[in-house]
Amino acid sequence: MRAVRVFPFRRIASPIRVPAKYVRMPRRQVYFASAPSPRVLMRTRNLVVLTIVVLASLVAGALLGPWSPIWGPRGVIVGSTTTTQDTGLLDVLQERYRSETGIPVRIIVAGTGAILKLGANGDLDVLLTHDRDRELTFVANGDGLWRRPVMYNWFVLVGPLMPAWSSPHSGEELASDATLFLSQLYEHRSEVVFVSRGDGSGTHSRELALWAAAGIPRDNLSGGWYKETGSGQAETLRVAVELGGYALCDEATWNQFATQGLTGDLTVVVRDPARMKNQYGVIPISRESHPRAYQDGGVAFALWLVGPAGQAAIRDYRVSGRPAFFPDADDSSV
Repeated sequence: MRAVRVFPFRRIASPIRVPAKYVRMPRRQVYFASAPSPRVLMRTRNLVVLTIVVLASLVAGALLGPWSPIWGPRGVIVGSTTTTQDTGLLDVLQERYRSETGIPVRIIVAGTGAILKLGANGDLDVLLTHDRDRELTFVANGDGLWRRPVMYNWFVLVGPLMPAWSSPHSGEELASDATLFLSQLYEHRSEVVFVSRGDGSGTHSRELALWAAAGIPRDNLSGGWYKETGSGQAETLRVAVELGGYALCDEATWNQFATQGLTGDLTVVVRDPARMKNQYGVIPISRESHPRAYQDGGVAFALWLVGPAGQAAIRDYRVSGRPAFFPDADDSSV
């Protein structure tokens, strides 16, 4: 009889049951066992609202520009000189205008030459400077809408008392005639120091005009006796005090220094009303030439400055108990 091989019977084990919490299901097969809680819904709704508000703001800003009403009232950018800053007048005008109109004022301070350049680049809305000839040229070139006089004060020459040099002119004559005084300084330039702003400002422009009137060309203003600071009025005065030199400055800034005891051994050596009036003018920037300029704001500030409120603010401002500037918006001759 043929033998038959018998294979042992293999028992199949029953499948292992794994608790459901350990089973990772594909993301698409995960379902909420119940509806989201009210807190989840509230957070989702707030996120959606916030997103809509941000997008709407960005669209409004793109369509209306950076000074759309959603950002608040647009500020006026005023470019002015270091002399108005050093005397403290700009702070008064800035705060007075904001309190009366609610419009903020941002002020850029530099010499008149630099301010006129910024205006010609369309970086300002209105100018307050003190170089009439260059201001009229600025308007004639189409960069400004118009120019109006605002105020004035006086330039003075300061320095140590003049030595007893031999001169055909009396001390009284020299103290009242800037051209005679400067010609005398130039003759004795090896014995003196003159400190110039040298920055293209209105003060620097007037200084060069006075030297020219004294018969001294600009090319001769060099050497160890003639120092150029390239800085504003206050810094130039500090250098003149340190070196014991002569300098041209506006009287209001000089009075400010005198009040603070910063004039050293210097004093006012020349007052010349005929040649040293320091006239300021205001010019709104033309939007036609400079689309970025806020013409309406510039015009509003300029009209306020030459109007009763602005002129009163200038008239009332004093340094050391004396008027710093004299309003003259009604004088069309300047």
